[in-house]
Amino acid sequence: MDLDTSGNALITPCERMAIVPVDCKAHSDGFEWEGIRVEYYPELPPSDIYCAGMDAHLLVYHTRALNGVFHHECADKLTQTRLQTGQLSFIPARADNRWLFGDGTPCALHVMINEDVFEKSVEQHFKQINYCVLRDDFQVTSPTLQALLRLFGMELDNGGLNGSLYAESLATALSLQIVNHFGSPRNTLNIETDSNIVPAYDLINDEYYRSITLNELAKLVGLSRAQFVRRFKQQFGTTPHNYLIKRRIEIAKRKLKSGAYISLAQLAMELGFADQSHFNRHFSAITGVSPTTFYRGYRFNK
Repeated sequence: MDLDTSGNALITPCERMAIVPVDCKAHSDGFEWEGIRVEYYPELPPSDIYCAGMDAHLLVYHTRALNGVFHHECADKLTQTRLQTGQLSFIPARADNRWLFGDGTPCALHVMINEDVFEKSVEQHFKQINYCVLRDDFQVTSPTLQALLRLFGMELDNGGLNGSLYAESLATALSLQIVNHFGSPRNTLNIETDSNIVPAYDLINDEYYRSITLNELAKLVGLSRAQFVRRFKQQFGTTPHNYLIKRRIEIAKRKLKSGAYISLAQLAMELGFADQSHFNRHFSAITGVSPTTFYRGYRFNK
């Protein structure tokens, strides 16, 4: 059993939500995201909430700030401030905390990354003695962090349609930004060793039709997740997730050109998309036309 700094048992993000006396409008349960959880709270009532230390780091995006003073206690440190809409708060794993506020009905998006997932993302980029030292912070403004959290919010709204690889890529990018914003100022990047990432490239090409995780690809070539994403983009000009989508669309174009009739719903399923709408959206974004228009245009001009 993991313990926090005071010797108490750590709780999971799910356990935390169960004990917090406010309604969560939406969360990412059921998305099959490993060690990643997203929650959306649209109208938080006046609250006095205590939470034990979690086994995950928590970033809060205050999409609508409250009107009055915000009181927060984290690891015996008291913060009293007036948050602004769009600002961020960070609670590191293992830190117990208390939230106290009254005026207004603030809205917040919570993104939590499990310690193990976080460490896998950053372990080969930063010296271990430094990257694990993270501080709580409030009234943080960062366009990069805000953009990443908005992408998580969009994925929550869409029911996790882009899949595990996309969510894991976002979590990796977010983990590195957490270190940069809330870690020790002495953090230094490690020098990467040469690694052949072609096996991962080949796996995406060969098994495009199934759910492929970032952990699987990084482990295959012996890199951290963040290293792998960067090296893949350097070598192939795009992220692993984007390449997977492009590979699926190339296969779709071949099948549509073949002339053999197949329903778009069945084709979407065979390609590994969540549904036909998801397939249509990516096909149109890449080719500029819908699958139906592409099929008809090809048949007419053949």
